[in-house]
Amino acid sequence: MIFTGIKRKSNQIFFNKRLPKLLKKSSVASSQKIKKVLIISDDYLKKESIQNNILEKLKISKNDIEWLFFSQKHNKEQISEDIYTPKDFGWYGNIKSEKLKQLLTNKYDLLINYNKVDYLYTNLLILQCKVGFRAGFSYLDNRFYDLLVKCELDNLELFNSELKKYLIILNKI
Repeated sequence: MIFTGIKRKSNQIFFNKRLPKLLKKSSVASSQKIKKVLIISDDYLKKESIQNNILEKLKISKNDIEWLFFSQKHNKEQISEDIYTPKDFGWYGNIKSEKLKQLLTNKYDLLINYNKVDYLYTNLLILQCKVGFRAGFSYLDNRFYDLLVKCELDNLELFNSELKKYLIILNKI
């Protein structure tokens, strides 16, 4: 238990020290249309409703969407490969999990963060992803995102319609 707090603190120190370098490294300029999407959420139960709404709004294939779900604690019932926990991260921000390392090798055109809380481990993951455009809610740290939408967390329909509107303006879809 003590080591969990020490590990989290070491990751926070690493994150704070290396943030400027990670921000420069993480920006991938892309003027392409959106084809591959990575969605990060902390609510596995809303997957279907979010996915249906995104497919309708962005007019992309279901196969072009990859999901990641953050969970503070690892339950044995959660066998899904899409779930990551703090145990998937080592000391100093290193990623231990093979599934997350594989995910970081892929390039995505759009990352959407539907998390309700600004998690350290999600921020570490977002900074290490190769993504052309990042979007999230306005309460999240604005240094990591290209577009932040101000709306209620429960109003995903409004968030997705605003996201679509700005992606059209930016000529991404």
